[in-house]
Amino acid sequence: MRLTTSTFSTDTATSIARVPLVAPWNRKKRRKRERLGHEQPGTVLRGPPIAVTCECGEKRDLRYGEDWTCENCGRLWDTNQIPAEQYQAIRRTQLRFRVLPVLYGLGVLALAVFFTLTGNIFSVFILLPLALMIWFYFIRPAHRRRYRRAIAELPRWELRPQ
Repeated sequence: MRLTTSTFSTDTATSIARVPLVAPWNRKKRRKRERLGHEQPGTVLRGPPIAVTCECGEKRDLRYGEDWTCENCGRLWDTNQIPAEQYQAIRRTQLRFRVLPVLYGLGVLALAVFFTLTGNIFSVFILLPLALMIWFYFIRPAHRRRYRRAIAELPRWELRPQ
């Protein structure tokens, strides 16, 4: 069948012409990566943010040692009211519970490299799905329960404005 100009619509021709000819790296800049659990940079090593809610209803997440003056009512909030040893206990708990997933992943990676180097590639195809299934069905739920229990036992504070 022969293509004639009558079968080619003008709408298709104009829509093809509208496509910009731009290199992929110049098109649209990518959004920043969303952090797991909506974490701020440095949360792992410097500790979790402290949620402060002013009496007027304004909320802010602060780092330990930061001051904040509420924009609505002018109250000054100081996170140095929290005892340093209690905040350090929170940081230690957080870091302790981040170690297990990293160690598990490194163990699976070590096994995969071992199987690859010994020529047992088929074992890698068995290992990876099995490791993921074990992690998501057994280890992760138990790990989360223990983490929630440990967080519930940590102290809570009522900060006062200055």
